[in-house]
Amino acid sequence: MLVLGLLNLRDAAAALVRDGRVLAAVEEERFVRIKHVTALPVQAIRSCLEEAGVRLDEVDAIAVPWKYWVLGRRAALALGSMIRSPALCRVKGQRSLERLSQEWTELAFLSRKLQQAVGPLRCAPVFLDHHVCHAASSFLVSPFDRAAILVVDGASESHTTMLGVGEGTQIKVLKRISLPHSLGQFYAAMTSYLGFRPDHDEYVVMGLAAYGEPRFAGLLRQQVLSLWPGGEFRLNHRLLDFHLARVGIFVPELIRLLGSSRRRDEEITQRHKDIAASAQLVLEETLLHLARHLKQETSAENLCLAGGVAFNCVANSRLSREMGFRQVYVQPAAGDAGAALGAALWLSNRRGSLQRGEVMRAAYLGPQFHEEACRQALDRAGLAWQALSEEALCDHVATELSKGRLVFWFQGRMEWGPRALGNRSLLADPRREDMRELINAKVKLREPFRPFAPSVLEERAKEFFDLPDPSPFMLFTAPVLSSAKGVIPAVIHVDGTSRVQTVDRTSNPKFRKLIEAFDRKTGVPVLLNTSFNVNEPIVCSPEEAVRCFLRTEVEWLVLGNLLVGRPPRP
Repeated sequence: MLVLGLLNLRDAAAALVRDGRVLAAVEEERFVRIKHVTALPVQAIRSCLEEAGVRLDEVDAIAVPWKYWVLGRRAALALGSMIRSPALCRVKGQRSLERLSQEWTELAFLSRKLQQAVGPLRCAPVFLDHHVCHAASSFLVSPFDRAAILVVDGASESHTTMLGVGEGTQIKVLKRISLPHSLGQFYAAMTSYLGFRPDHDEYVVMGLAAYGEPRFAGLLRQQVLSLWPGGEFRLNHRLLDFHLARVGIFVPELIRLLGSSRRRDEEITQRHKDIAASAQLVLEETLLHLARHLKQETSAENLCLAGGVAFNCVANSRLSREMGFRQVYVQPAAGDAGAALGAALWLSNRRGSLQRGEVMRAAYLGPQFHEEACRQALDRAGLAWQALSEEALCDHVATELSKGRLVFWFQGRMEWGPRALGNRSLLADPRREDMRELINAKVKLREPFRPFAPSVLEERAKEFFDLPDPSPFMLFTAPVLSSAKGVIPAVIHVDGTSRVQTVDRTSNPKFRKLIEAFDRKTGVPVLLNTSFNVNEPIVCSPEEAVRCFLRTEVEWLVLGNLLVGRPPRP
């Protein structure tokens, strides 16, 4: 049975599943070049069908992770925010209503719109519970026969949190927490308060938190986000209203509590760092509270996480280390894009075609481009290239990296999820202390405090990191061992941790060969690995890779086995 999952809301995406095996999965943003785009994922659907070699009318079922008719509570809360702020109603209300109307109409008439945009259908879409789809996206590709499941995000149709348990192919919901009590909206509102973009820059706040002291955490616990017995929490949305916060409106009571909010162009002060640290700590404590209750209720040995909050790798690591679970699993696209995958898996399960057994250990599920497409992109740009064998290529690139050069590395199928994991990556030498500042200032054009991740040979990870389990998707942090801190300073955050990617022997053989070549030359089986992009979605095609290369000062570009040096300046 062939099932297409799609999401047309924020982080629009598509995924194609045959009998529970994931054939392809990709986000729409990679094609339309708008981060976190809200759209019918036409390009993503076409890409998934092309990768599988099928047409839309050959798909047996279409799954959508959203019951679009269950929107009453969300609409009521948004309306309440507008009533409390007429300015918001005038400035943003009409646009928000137009967007919601467009999304609702698109879902209600999805069959017609899909046929117009992609091709004829053989089945009508099936609309599924959003949080159950999130749960399926993690549990049904996890290595566990039984596991506790924790889904935490901004909001589903009317809920924000789901606690459940998975066994075999079944998922049982144990508890839900309703709007407006939302951990995702709490963190997004604090992101806006700190002058960053809510629903975009939460990871920036997570990085900034390491520079502060949580001296406002007590105030946030008492006034904003409180823990209740039985695995419950309550958000004081009158003090911190997400709908108002996302447009920079904060009530006077919150300003008296924390001080004035930061403007986007304002300098980041120690107070801002301390507020970030406080928000991060309160988030972590709330997740631990939920997981503790879930552990008591299920006695499960393992935990699956999903929802946008599961991208908070610092919190994930505390859950892994402190809650007594043997293992914690998060699939690489934990946010709303992942719900498209979960919808396809869950509908496959409901129709009796799911065959469990394939564990998602690699994220290379997007489109790939053959060498001829890479050659044509380079030729059109007037760039000279040389074709090398895989061994010669890895040796040459490892040598250049060891000399402090930067390398854009474009290979195979694009990664599923927001992390570059060795196929759409910018690579550098982790031994150079100035490398982080150099990349942030001259390539990424972003805040200097933003950290970079290490990619390390899986069997050598314990030489550098206190890492209990493999971490193939960069979704956990680990303390760096004292003996390694002077060896790989460019990939260590100010708190002494790293967001680690472990590279095994089978998932990405070519990337592994490159790390091995670097190890032979330097004695360090680690590379600095960040995404191949500059203030845009990660590059998808060879043309996008070439354009990104030409507008930076990166010395080398690799497309497959084609090596390109920076052209001389005229």
